[in-house]
Amino acid sequence: PESAIQHLSANGYAIIPNFLPPDLVSQLNADVATLRSAGSKFNVARIGQDATNKLNTDIRVAETCFIGRSKLPDCPDAARDRLYDALDGVRADLSGNPMLDETSSSPSPDGTPGTGELIKAAPALDATLSELLYAYYPRGGFYRRHRDAIPGSASVLRCYSLLLYLNEHWTPADEGQLRMHFDSGGDGLPEGEEPNYVDVEPRGGTLVLFQSDRVPHEVLDTKAQRAAVVGWYNRAVSAADIGELASEEDKMRAGMLLAAAGLVTVGVVSLLS
Repeated sequence: PESAIQHLSANGYAIIPNFLPPDLVSQLNADVATLRSAGSKFNVARIGQDATNKLNTDIRVAETCFIGRSKLPDCPDAARDRLYDALDGVRADLSGNPMLDETSSSPSPDGTPGTGELIKAAPALDATLSELLYAYYPRGGFYRRHRDAIPGSASVLRCYSLLLYLNEHWTPADEGQLRMHFDSGGDGLPEGEEPNYVDVEPRGGTLVLFQSDRVPHEVLDTKAQRAAVVGWYNRAVSAADIGELASEEDKMRAGMLLAAAGLVTVGVVSLLS
């Protein structure tokens, strides 16, 4: 809805309860269970970007399974197709939306009104580069504070992060909330600064959107099994992106991605990690 986009523009995040109907949440939960029982679809989640991607259970305890229209061809699922349709609609609403333009509309420190001049247009999102995955957290699972878009890695293409919860019977006693941080730090709270955060209850059907480069966040320790769809809406690769990547291997892969242009049908992380 327009109010969610306005909130995303003004605050860097938006929360949309009941984005998915209960029947679809239930069907997606069943899909998660089916894929986990298959034995080879879910993997222990890693952390980091590109060549630094590694396992670290001090920072993250979870399992993930990449999904998408070109993924899991041996395990088709109608509920997943409905999910893709819904999330494609969100991407279309966000892509190049003038409401998400960055302008000088905010007053300056001396109180002078902003001029409303365009600083940065809302990015056009590349449908072929969207990333989606199922995330499953066992009892005791967590993901410590982190950022989704890191300079010098392929994740800089991420413009908007999404979390869509599948927890049908969540109660406060289950914990495992999403915590979005709004202090001035990145992966940690700066020394001497007071915490400033918003917690989101992971109730089934709730969609959370936030700006990938603006909102550090974490998954608090959960006392019950927890599932969600996690994803990123990405912009296209530019020649400038290649020069900013940290490793030569990443630069080469990004160059291949740039050359492929609109022919690419897999996620950024799949290509550049």
